[in-house]
Amino acid sequence: MNILIITPFYKQDRNIASVRWTSIAQRLSTRHNVIVVTQPLDDMDQRASLSNEDGILVARVNQKTRYEKIAVKHFGGATGEELATADAVDLATQVEADTVTRRIKNRVLYLSMRLKAREYARQIVKDVIPQGMNVDVVISSACPFIEMLFGYEAKRLLGCKWISDFRDWPYRNPEETSDDVQIMRGLLRRRLAKSDAVTVVTRMMRDLASDEALYPYERVFTITNGYSLEDRALLSANDDVRLNHRGSEKLRLVHTGSLYGGKCKSDMLFCAIRMLKDKELCHKIVFECAGGNNSSLIAAAEKYDVGDVVVDRGFVSRQKALEMQASADCLVSIIVNNAGGGFNGKLLEYMLWEKPIINIAVGEARFGEATQVVRELRMGIAVEEENWDQDVTALAEYLELQIRRKLRGQKLLFTPDCEGIARYNYDNIARSFESLCQSIVTQA
Repeated sequence: MNILIITPFYKQDRNIASVRWTSIAQRLSTRHNVIVVTQPLDDMDQRASLSNEDGILVARVNQKTRYEKIAVKHFGGATGEELATADAVDLATQVEADTVTRRIKNRVLYLSMRLKAREYARQIVKDVIPQGMNVDVVISSACPFIEMLFGYEAKRLLGCKWISDFRDWPYRNPEETSDDVQIMRGLLRRRLAKSDAVTVVTRMMRDLASDEALYPYERVFTITNGYSLEDRALLSANDDVRLNHRGSEKLRLVHTGSLYGGKCKSDMLFCAIRMLKDKELCHKIVFECAGGNNSSLIAAAEKYDVGDVVVDRGFVSRQKALEMQASADCLVSIIVNNAGGGFNGKLLEYMLWEKPIINIAVGEARFGEATQVVRELRMGIAVEEENWDQDVTALAEYLELQIRRKLRGQKLLFTPDCEGIARYNYDNIARSFESLCQSIVTQA
């Protein structure tokens, strides 16, 4: 097959979106002809480039419209970022912001996006697709969701099949009536009707797409993010990294990544640690964290009078984050449950290390997809803030069990479903995309 992938997240950095599409494209290219159209490494670079990278034809073309470029230059950031994901602005703020000025801005922004999609697709067809090549399927994936329009326009020009991939859902509440959501909903209904399949990264997003009656349920496929064994290979030259804490008598907990402005609350963890003080086990724990908004972790620890267990590493490189994960006893995942699925890339990244995971979910338990996965695959312990009394006690007991095992020189308790975890390996994720492409290409 000839597969065209349009995404700004290809080898840009090591965030979960970049890892996803770099991994999938490279794996698909071993059996198919793959073309990737992405952004220049410098977001404002106007030069278009076309090169062969690891057997993949990669085009780097700046997709920003004049409207966006002016905003970036004069206001220090892209406009419309509040439209990127539903988590960016809460409902109350959106309703309050529905002024005449806001409505005008929305229409200018969305018109600009539709024009951008047409221009971008024409440029891809003219300057990127080799002459005489028939593209079988185009996959468009990006955030904000509006960039699905790239795939729609490419399908229209190339006469090929189209898969629209969603990393985030643009809004959470089906009853939301704010101006920008009404525009989003209308665009989704009109454009997705032309797609051959929709892919989402969580089960909850699949349910939401169906509930909104935007697209037939049987044509929405859950293809999650994943983990890559290549990350483990990055540390293979330094095996000491994984062993340098083995002699410690402390249970070493590690969290790496952003806490999204403090929305991911860690109170349950520090309350559970505080419960071990009377057993004189609290000082047998060290909690090492790296990433953004760690001040909220420190504040929560101090609130429960266990601030001395926290070691804040601040922002670290990707390599250093992997080293921290590899040398941990237990990995801590703090997730917000919402209609987007509450199943983030950090949890998947942790799967690589074959270590117990402590998953703490904040928000509505009915959206606890990560909780389900951790429990189904026996990856450690999953607790939810909504179940505070029961779950915080269970977490304290779990920490005590692991501490005592470590003090006795025993392996930590960890009996994972290895076969189930392997489904999230990017080798298998890529096979899922390959099967989907093949199935829609062979449809009449």
